[in-house]
Amino acid sequence: MINFEYVISGMTMGMSDMYNKVEVLEPYADTFNEKVTHIDNKYSNQNVSMLFNSYCEPKHGETMRELMPSWHHHFSDSGGLQLSRTKKGLTPEIKDKIYTHQATYSDVAMIFDDIPVEFDGSNTGWSMKTSTAGRRFVRDLTGEKARSTLGNVKRQIEVFDKLESDTKITLIVQGQDVDSYREYIETIVNGLTDEELKSCVSISLASACSGSGFNNRMEMIYACKEFQIPMELKSNVHLLGVGSHDMMTPFFVSPEYFDFVKTLSYDSSTQANSWFFSRYRNKDWKNIEIDSPAGDYRQRRNDSPNTERVTSSTGKTLEQMYAEQLVPSYGELFELNKDAFTKFGIPNFRHLIEESTKWSTKNVEKARLYNSDEGKHGAKLLPFFNQMQVVEHFMDRVQKLTDNPSTIKDRGLSQVKDWDMFINGWLPYQGTIDKLPTEFAGSLSDFF
Repeated sequence: MINFEYVISGMTMGMSDMYNKVEVLEPYADTFNEKVTHIDNKYSNQNVSMLFNSYCEPKHGETMRELMPSWHHHFSDSGGLQLSRTKKGLTPEIKDKIYTHQATYSDVAMIFDDIPVEFDGSNTGWSMKTSTAGRRFVRDLTGEKARSTLGNVKRQIEVFDKLESDTKITLIVQGQDVDSYREYIETIVNGLTDEELKSCVSISLASACSGSGFNNRMEMIYACKEFQIPMELKSNVHLLGVGSHDMMTPFFVSPEYFDFVKTLSYDSSTQANSWFFSRYRNKDWKNIEIDSPAGDYRQRRNDSPNTERVTSSTGKTLEQMYAEQLVPSYGELFELNKDAFTKFGIPNFRHLIEESTKWSTKNVEKARLYNSDEGKHGAKLLPFFNQMQVVEHFMDRVQKLTDNPSTIKDRGLSQVKDWDMFINGWLPYQGTIDKLPTEFAGSLSDFF
């Protein structure tokens, strides 16, 4: 049986002070650890871990390591993609600083992977990480970029060894088809000594070259069986940026094909961002979008007989928002975590909403974030428990799909028994496969 490991990323969105300052997290750390431990112990074949970015979120890693040891693993990203697109770029000094941070504060570290991709300069900021716009895959660069990555890995291991760190490395796989995947990962693995390979624990499948569509993800996932690398690495597979049950379909419906996989880990910010984007997934995995208030909730005039509440941005009244959105989400959230909330003097979910959120009828200043003096604890607790409860519900569904794979719309993947069947019997019948282009889109002047 495959063991699944949910690796939560993006926890700092909207609440960075909680994880960047020890003094802010400390009063709540024991309560948060209890929730993490509950989820981690709940399943026989699932665990929950966290991921921080050693470049963008160094304090997050330090604080989590010190105050929240309950995570199954602490993962660290290198921040390579972000750093490579800065003016300073990736210097050896910066890389060593990142390696040192990873070695000190994480159990599993990602590498600086050199990607066989060229950028046209149009895609910057946050979208650069998540979008494939403005990129082209350069097949002829695969070997060169793999060798460059190999050098990074060797130096990373050297720093870890010097610090006598137990941190293990996950080797990222880049490419666009089975041949380029193999060339990339096999170049790296074959360039490491047996002693160096002892520092490597898994392979991580990336979509930077292939695109993140369903068919593209499936091709990379099924292709990993073809990698000619030590079984110890192939037995631990990590999916980069996957927070969808659909993208995990192969591991539910093709257990025979993936009999070499012992642990499937996957990182996602989707569930952690639920609080930031005012969303909640309930125990039935129904998504509840909570409207933002468009104005204050006082009577339009104190002396007016019109007591109608000011509506939300979608036209819902406050009463409708309470009935259709707030009660189904935060009512359930409170009941499932009642002990934690009552520990800090929060008696019920209505108190939580009224004293700790922007949906309070007392929020007359229309603040994006609102909390009264009485609601300060709730304002700190609610984002974490919103995130963790959605993650728990995601993992509940993983359990259901593992136990009952016949309920999944598998798109024919359950019939795939080997690579030949996948590449010749499944993939050609899936329509257009929208991969990362090999050429930049030309301008009209180029055309003429």
